[in-house]
Amino acid sequence: MFPLKRYAFALPLCALAACGSDRSVNPVVDKVDAVNDAGITSAGVVASYTLEVGQRVTIKPRTTTRTSRLRWSSNNADVASVNSTGTVTANSTGTATVTVSGGWVAENYTVVVTAPAPPPAPTVTAFTLQPAAGVSLLPGQTQQFAPAATWSDGQQYPLSVTYSATGGTISSTGLFTAGSTAGRFSVIATCVCGLVATSTVDVAQLTTLRISPKTVTLAAGATQQFATTALWSTGATTLPPISYSASLGTVSQSGLYTAPSTAGTYRVIVAHANGSARDTAVVTVGGGTGTGGGGTTTTQAGAMFFSDNFDNGQRNSANGFRWLGATEPTISTERAFSGSYAMRFQFNGSAPGGQAWSEERFDMGRYLSELGMEYMLYVPANYKHRINSNNKFLILWRDVYGGTSGTLEVSAETWRISDTESRIQFGSTWTNYNWTGNTGTSGTVIGPNSAMKPGQWNRIRFYVKAATYRSAFIENSGAADGVMKMWVNNELVYSKTNGDFNNFDRNVVGTTLRNGYLMGYQNSGFDQLTVFFIDDVKFFQGNPGW
Repeated sequence: MFPLKRYAFALPLCALAACGSDRSVNPVVDKVDAVNDAGITSAGVVASYTLEVGQRVTIKPRTTTRTSRLRWSSNNADVASVNSTGTVTANSTGTATVTVSGGWVAENYTVVVTAPAPPPAPTVTAFTLQPAAGVSLLPGQTQQFAPAATWSDGQQYPLSVTYSATGGTISSTGLFTAGSTAGRFSVIATCVCGLVATSTVDVAQLTTLRISPKTVTLAAGATQQFATTALWSTGATTLPPISYSASLGTVSQSGLYTAPSTAGTYRVIVAHANGSARDTAVVTVGGGTGTGGGGTTTTQAGAMFFSDNFDNGQRNSANGFRWLGATEPTISTERAFSGSYAMRFQFNGSAPGGQAWSEERFDMGRYLSELGMEYMLYVPANYKHRINSNNKFLILWRDVYGGTSGTLEVSAETWRISDTESRIQFGSTWTNYNWTGNTGTSGTVIGPNSAMKPGQWNRIRFYVKAATYRSAFIENSGAADGVMKMWVNNELVYSKTNGDFNNFDRNVVGTTLRNGYLMGYQNSGFDQLTVFFIDDVKFFQGNPGW
């Protein structure tokens, strides 16, 4: 009996090799046996297979259609092994002979095993620079840029990038520093893959540099504290590096001017250290030394005599003003309205009925019957007025807290409306006479729908003027012309213009208020840690003109 002969068309080579397969996903693909009559010899059917390591092929005998009772073997199973159904697995590079036998069948197959082709190298398919836009900086401020790439295999790999910029400077690691020139500039990142990504940076322009007060009259040798504010094209109010100078007299770099001994009109100039912006104040110096109640008068009515933004990392003092300090609050970089520092008031959480305390006392260095205060207050987002009890906000007094000899004390305290809402109650007290009067109450001031909103900075302004002196011994003396006003974010939340509050002692005429404190005891306490911040504090001698 002659062996059976089977005929078949040869399959295209690409079909056998599974052309186009992604080796990074499926590194080996089984081959399909291409059956034909090539290679039949007198020694038996001989066929050759070339496999990559890991590939398999199921051999179909050429001289029989039988699938059972056949014996399969390999003379080098380390290179190519075969199972009982004729499936050959390529194990390592080399050559092996696979034999099938049984009955009249005797066929040998040569199997050549090669190493798999290396997978294609992944490529960058997309390349961007983050942040891609919306960066706005003041001169000298920095922004970190970082590249982002998408790879063809979905993985992430280290990427070599070079940076350049059309303005300012940028480091090899992508840290951009804004220069002193205003404008829009491009930051360019070039990848070794050949792709380029860009971002834009707007460097702000200083639009206004303003000195305060603008005019002042001083006695010879007297001092005046000047302050400077700035406004940028982006709306920022950060003060740039500045320098002070004077046409006559001396001025420190903190803005404290000392009048010369010669009468005349002089100028104090503040200038942007890295630009052309400047502003000028006019100082009129008269002869002699002016004096007022409790000390030397050094500023005109309404002039700012002290400001502090804490940006040297500490409490500052100038022109007689000094912070008295406490274990709380601290000067912190955690949150600031301008610059890098603010005063941090921490109130720890407590059980119901517990209180919390954080208080900053100050001495204004002068006795004032009329003064203005302004500061930025950050009310925390988790603000909660727990019980209907007073929480201190601002207290002012003469020399001794609690009053002495009938001296005046004025206060602003918060009282509960609901968990998230508070009103402010204002009061004036002569404690030695056990009399409290002229109190007034605002509407809702603190709350999500009120003037002072939690979770943001709020501008606080407070103005108080003592009534015309009232003697305890002279009937109908004085006048009820005291003023107490408070603004929150430029909204007048309380106004009293007919107050009958003043020192109630003929021995302290004209020496009304000198000391005070911010925040203080929160008698309602808080359920959890609650942190306020105060920044950009300003004090005015008289009515600032709000």
